[in-house]
Amino acid sequence: MSAKTAIVIGAGVLGCSVAAELTRNNVRVTLIDEAEIASGTSAATFAWVNGNNKSPENYSHLNFLGLQAHERAAAAGARWFHQTGMVQVAQSAVEAEGYERNVKNIAWPEYGARPLTRAGVLQLEPSLDAERVVGGAFYPREGWIDVQTMCHSLAEMCLEQGASFRPFESVKEIRDNEVVTECRDGSLSTYTADVIIVAAGNGTPHILRSVGIDFPLLDPHAHPDERGSVGSSVGVISTTGKVDAGIRHFVRTKGVALRPSRNGGITFSDHPTGGQWAQDDPRTWQVPQTLLERAKALYPSLKGAVTKNVALGTRVLPSDGLTVVDWVGSGAPVYAAATHSGVTLSAHLAETIVRELLTGHRDESVQSFGLDRFKERVPSEAGS
Repeated sequence: MSAKTAIVIGAGVLGCSVAAELTRNNVRVTLIDEAEIASGTSAATFAWVNGNNKSPENYSHLNFLGLQAHERAAAAGARWFHQTGMVQVAQSAVEAEGYERNVKNIAWPEYGARPLTRAGVLQLEPSLDAERVVGGAFYPREGWIDVQTMCHSLAEMCLEQGASFRPFESVKEIRDNEVVTECRDGSLSTYTADVIIVAAGNGTPHILRSVGIDFPLLDPHAHPDERGSVGSSVGVISTTGKVDAGIRHFVRTKGVALRPSRNGGITFSDHPTGGQWAQDDPRTWQVPQTLLERAKALYPSLKGAVTKNVALGTRVLPSDGLTVVDWVGSGAPVYAAATHSGVTLSAHLAETIVRELLTGHRDESVQSFGLDRFKERVPSEAGS
């Protein structure tokens, strides 16, 4: 299609990336969000960029393409990808063997993954408690995204090129080429464009019901026990105040993962620990202290660290745990994108989505991530 104007719903990491890519292609963008930029799921993400230990293989490859897209953006001057590399720290022989198997299972030699001896781990991370280290692995191309810098920088670029941003407006309805929103004071606004892209995270199913689509996302408010094998959507992301802990890389070990934070502190998480509770369960708030104690045991230099910020996120989980990027509906020109790997995939998906919107060419890397695989769950009248 020949789109000159576009509406992007959702100003998180994926929505801002799509809006920026459209703007680079001379499409006039209206960016809409029910709150502010990067205030939803993107505000509570561990922001790990990787293609590591993911399945099936086509999804792992998609994530590797996402990593490479971030590398290209950094080479072009983007300031938000911190490619520190990731160190896995094995604290037992069994863990070390598992990490070695994971390295062997990565399909691409250019990923650069390699096992580490105990001495190799301590050379990369000398501040670790040496007595806890048995071995490990290193993934030099991995890193983390400063999501706030990324989203605000991309949005500002769009605005400088003539885009408009409509914060604190909730989408009530999509009809034909129009999006109807409601402001906090109850007033309604209507926006018209050649194409509409929905990248609203967990808000996507509600928005798409107005065009007759039962979008296949898991309910983020369901209790973990009700969610089957995919797992809980709750993510607990904690950050200390400024520390001098000597952590050089993104570091993962059994029970906790750590990385440098934009405030000079340490951001830490562990989904198996935090994800076992529902978001409204009081036990969720025990997780930050539990994880900080694990981090202090690993890094004695964190002894005086104090948690300054805790964010509870609701992960965006398509019902098979993967990614959805596709046209939706049989009438309105609406495209939707949803993934729980939004930080890793954002730059690559933006490129592929916009290419498909403007030329009709669907990139090979996303061929298997359309709505067809959910045909039993999507109404038959919905097109693609």
